[in-house]
Amino acid sequence: MKKEAINPHNVWKPEDYFNIYHSPELPKTPPEKSGWEQAVRHGNWLFISGQTPTTPDGKTVAKDMHAQVRQALENTRNILKAVGGTTDDIMSIRYYFKAGYMEEGLAALRDLGSDYFKSPYPSTTCVEVVRVAWADHLLEIESVAILGGQKQ
Repeated sequence: MKKEAINPHNVWKPEDYFNIYHSPELPKTPPEKSGWEQAVRHGNWLFISGQTPTTPDGKTVAKDMHAQVRQALENTRNILKAVGGTTDDIMSIRYYFKAGYMEEGLAALRDLGSDYFKSPYPSTTCVEVVRVAWADHLLEIESVAILGGQKQ
């Protein structure tokens, strides 16, 4: 069984991620050589790359934790929809909050979580990190889903 790249049109994927910080003067990296996918599927397993608060047109939503959490979770949901899944299929989820934003991030998860998840909830890890992919992002959300299974 081969792995399959999942890059839905309604989730932004920067084409030049690897040159952005190191050498912005370099020519753009072709998408086929960018080195990563929004998600990778292998059988029923779906590994979703860190989702950011970026809209499909490449813009960051407001610098508000609630808005950023919602957008990153919407991107996650859109990837799942692209393969016929839902957030119920997520088994494990990791939230990476920019340093100094953990409490605000946990408050946003408390307020928004029921819009995306119901019991039994995914196993969850929350980590505070020095930085995430973009300077104006407050978080990234990474997850693993198993598609097609029914939770008991």
